[in-house]
Amino acid sequence: MTLDGIPRMISLLHLLVVVATIAPRMASAQAPGEVPPDRATLSVPRFEIEASAIELAGPVRPGEYLGVTGPRSAWLGLETGEAELWVHPLKVGSGFRLGFSTPSYGSPIPGEQLARSVQVRPEITTITYSHAAFQVRQHILAPADIPGLLLLLEVDSPEPLEIIAEFEPVLNYMWPASIGGQYAYWDAGRRVFVLSESLQAQNAVVGSPWAANSVEHPAHQLGEAPRTMVIPVDPERARREFIPIAVAGGTTPREEVFESYERLISEARSLYDAKRAWADSVLASTVSIESPDPQLDLALEWAKINLEEQRVCNPDLGCGFVAGWGLSGNGARPGFGWFFGGDAAMNTFAMDALGQWALVAEELAFLARYQREDGKITHEISQAAARIDWFGTYPYAYYHADTTPYWMTAVYEYWRASGDDELLRQLWPAYRRAWEWCLTAETDGDGIIENTVGGLAAVEVGGLGAALHQDIYLAGVWVAALEGTRVLAEHMGEAELAAQAGEIAPVARATLDDAYWLEEAGHHAFGILSDGRTNDNLTVWPATAAAFGLFDEARAQSTLTHLAGDRVSSDWGAHMLSTESDLYDPLQYNMGTVWPFVTGYVAWGQYRYRRPWAGFHLMDAVKQMTFDWSLGRHPELLSGSFYQPLDQTVPHQFFATSMLATPLLRGVLGWEPDAPLGRARLAPQLPPDWPEVTVKRLRAGATATDVEIRQTWTATGGERRTTLTTTGPPLTFDFVPDVPVGAQEVSMWVNGVETEPSSDGSLAVPVGAETPGGDRAQIVVSWEGGLAVAPPRVDLQPGGRSAGLRILDFASEADGWTLSVEGTAGRTYDIQLFGTPVGPAVTSGTALVSDRGNGVIRVEFADGEGRSAATVRLDSGPPSSGVDRTDTVRPHTRY
Repeated sequence: MTLDGIPRMISLLHLLVVVATIAPRMASAQAPGEVPPDRATLSVPRFEIEASAIELAGPVRPGEYLGVTGPRSAWLGLETGEAELWVHPLKVGSGFRLGFSTPSYGSPIPGEQLARSVQVRPEITTITYSHAAFQVRQHILAPADIPGLLLLLEVDSPEPLEIIAEFEPVLNYMWPASIGGQYAYWDAGRRVFVLSESLQAQNAVVGSPWAANSVEHPAHQLGEAPRTMVIPVDPERARREFIPIAVAGGTTPREEVFESYERLISEARSLYDAKRAWADSVLASTVSIESPDPQLDLALEWAKINLEEQRVCNPDLGCGFVAGWGLSGNGARPGFGWFFGGDAAMNTFAMDALGQWALVAEELAFLARYQREDGKITHEISQAAARIDWFGTYPYAYYHADTTPYWMTAVYEYWRASGDDELLRQLWPAYRRAWEWCLTAETDGDGIIENTVGGLAAVEVGGLGAALHQDIYLAGVWVAALEGTRVLAEHMGEAELAAQAGEIAPVARATLDDAYWLEEAGHHAFGILSDGRTNDNLTVWPATAAAFGLFDEARAQSTLTHLAGDRVSSDWGAHMLSTESDLYDPLQYNMGTVWPFVTGYVAWGQYRYRRPWAGFHLMDAVKQMTFDWSLGRHPELLSGSFYQPLDQTVPHQFFATSMLATPLLRGVLGWEPDAPLGRARLAPQLPPDWPEVTVKRLRAGATATDVEIRQTWTATGGERRTTLTTTGPPLTFDFVPDVPVGAQEVSMWVNGVETEPSSDGSLAVPVGAETPGGDRAQIVVSWEGGLAVAPPRVDLQPGGRSAGLRILDFASEADGWTLSVEGTAGRTYDIQLFGTPVGPAVTSGTALVSDRGNGVIRVEFADGEGRSAATVRLDSGPPSSGVDRTDTVRPHTRY
């Protein structure tokens, strides 16, 4: 059987054959309920599976991914209970499933028919199988330190029961390596299936000390039939003990695998306790948020767990970050469960802000270990790389150009967050080699490294990459690396390198902002072609450079306005390519699907250029994915037409997860630590409808900071109070006040002293034991007038089409404001405003506008097809009477 399942009738017939084959031998071996002495040697007394503070639970959804992963193993399955068994770097088996047989019912029952609910916790996941005659809870654990998986079956049955466990043995390396001569047999003494190959260098076992027997198969081959073992359940014993099923394996001698198998069972309680302690530590030691949106707070907690789960410890290669997990089916590619340099680098931006520094440091060193001799950082490494000529024969290891400057930027950002000079010194020789490689990929003198020389970046397949010389994604990452290189070289005392980076950086930045700029279109192009022309497509990729703050202000605003519309920013995230492009395909990997990772860049870019009303819904969409698909996880990509992951998508993708944390912490909160300088930038842009928020454990070097923000609004103005509480060495905060558009009479007070901002608009706020306010500072910003707009909220429904409101732009003008919006023809939207009461609105566009009172205006788009845009004029005026006032508008171009 495969993970896709088989018709129920075939499954039932198979179980009937199993029971018929085994029953006579079971009867001759023992009476029902008897326990032979050898089965008592390995037992697991029941212990409490505790509730988790972030537990997610729900009814079983057939076909929905369910993964349980650890550093050394992975259970990759479905909520209905079917799974693949992985002990890195080996795929041990596929099609694992349970069935049940009870005297009260004549036919055995496949577990997939009885799976009712799932409970997902960071440390252990539970599937509950319910039947009128019994209930079985299947707890799945992927331990941190033992190469294997452990299932603990919690059985509640008044009558004797038989549990039938089956799987298809595989014992093969992860793609693209392979093993020959595999075989499997039943070891009756140990009550396990032994999987091995001719040289006995790769071994695995799957079994249970409760198992009574198995279906016999030829031992010299794997065959096509699943291996099946029957577990008779004595109800009395089951009330005292869990029934363990253990999977152990590795590229180690067989006796070591047997030892791992026995440890999994004998140490079950301590393995569970250790995994729970790990989860508690992760949640308690990193950034948490308390906002008016409990789902957002919970999603961030799961993001922290997910980002820790990137870490895989391969016995041949060491510990590094894999890209994601998913079912491999009949193949040996489990999602993207192998090591990726670019994915890992961008994930560190979130982890730096969250405080997950130990893992980041380990990953940066891991990537340096596999750096090519000329300095290029690896793009991807199969978990079977040590068993084949991965770095020589296969083309994948170094075929991306962006991975090297990404790694350089990741080193810089980690150093800024942590102040870790020791790691910087350790990695500096590798950094210098990476720098030298980047220079070899810049051949035309414009300061930008080139795809034609360095390799792929934004796109891997499809027409968008035709005749491409440079793409703006690679250019943005490279310019960010240049900015970091100058600072790091100065810090390391390398004046010549610092000067070289300082000379290249302005040239490269000018190319990025000028050569890619399309004056008539008003946005940055995707790429520069080999013949010198530009690929003028509107794509998501300029958002990367915007997120790093690399564009001219006016041009950034214009490009980001284009990206804010539904043709790029759908309800559930950003299309890679505008829906208006001739190349657009809603199901094509690089040509129209929606990726959470690029969604995060758009959100971050919108916040970087102070456009929160255009960025919030994108971050919020990634939040909602935490609960709508695989519980606690994020899919790799979704359809461009419907809020639905593609069938071939990776359901547990880590750079999707990081793009919840990055725009939230670096965008909404505006957090940028700079530990080497003893400073941190804090530029929060809270939604105006959030009255308060608390953020705990923001870290810059050895200093941790809690931030509390309270904001109030009146008819004449408003006030925002920010309290900073630190532990550790003193830290100076570059605090950027956020005041409403058009606000006047702005005053700023720090610890009761009125303070003027610096030329860049920030307030320097020192906090620490030796500062006037001690380890606590309060910043009060008040204003008169001004207007703020609450960002649109989109309640995503799986399978739905994109139909939500977009705010494209919002600006103050003489005696008022203009609000540019976009919506679906025939739809009506309410917009909440905060601050100065506004009078009647005059609009241009295919819409009607009305004043609903209490700061709410309603925009009703005319009937038609597709999307429509409108500009709403909001004039200062007396407080709204609550009476609707509607103005007819003239036609405007629809797209």
